[in-house]
Amino acid sequence: MPEATEPVFGQIETVSLTERVISVLKDAFFTGKLKPGDPIIERQLAREMNVGTPVVREALISLKHEGYVRRVNNKGSYVTQFSAQEVRELYTLRIELETLALQWARSRVTPADLDELTTLVDRLVEAGNHGDRAEFLRRDFEFHRHYWKLSGNPFLADMLQRLMAPLFAFVVLASDLPMTASMGREHYVLVDALRSMREPEFTEVVRKAMTGFALRWVGATGANHI
Repeated sequence: MPEATEPVFGQIETVSLTERVISVLKDAFFTGKLKPGDPIIERQLAREMNVGTPVVREALISLKHEGYVRRVNNKGSYVTQFSAQEVRELYTLRIELETLALQWARSRVTPADLDELTTLVDRLVEAGNHGDRAEFLRRDFEFHRHYWKLSGNPFLADMLQRLMAPLFAFVVLASDLPMTASMGREHYVLVDALRSMREPEFTEVVRKAMTGFALRWVGATGANHI
């Protein structure tokens, strides 16, 4: 019998219609085509995307669980919009949770992880050089999400994902601040902290950086200080 050979190519995963609708809607959120507070009309989306209304409804349920969409009884679905008070409360929580994620990541991070984080900041700086708000937002979120996972606690990473994803989109799109390379370079301090700092300096530096990020965006959205 001829010897079995290893397959040359891996199997291609099928992307469902629902996942495609979710991807299109997220792109609309991050580019500002759909803005915070905008209504989402299921039949209109289904017609424009040439899919069934149940597919759109399923996508909206998923996006609601991720925090991007809010459902108002007897009124419909809307792109998530935060009040000034909610922005302050979420950023206060973000400082604590992200500091914790980095504290846990510090004992687990490898040289390869540090190289990957550095590359992600490099890409963020590049987006800032181009002044591309949507791309800056995507790359910023990608950087933070990476070290959430490095914390080693999937529950913490999932909580940060659900809480912060719509907040990232909301604060950038609701503000008039330009996205700059200098904003991106501020993230190198977190990589440097993971690479070489010990406690208590590590937590002090991380908390200072996180507080700086929070104050910038809280102020930019008119929510005043946290």
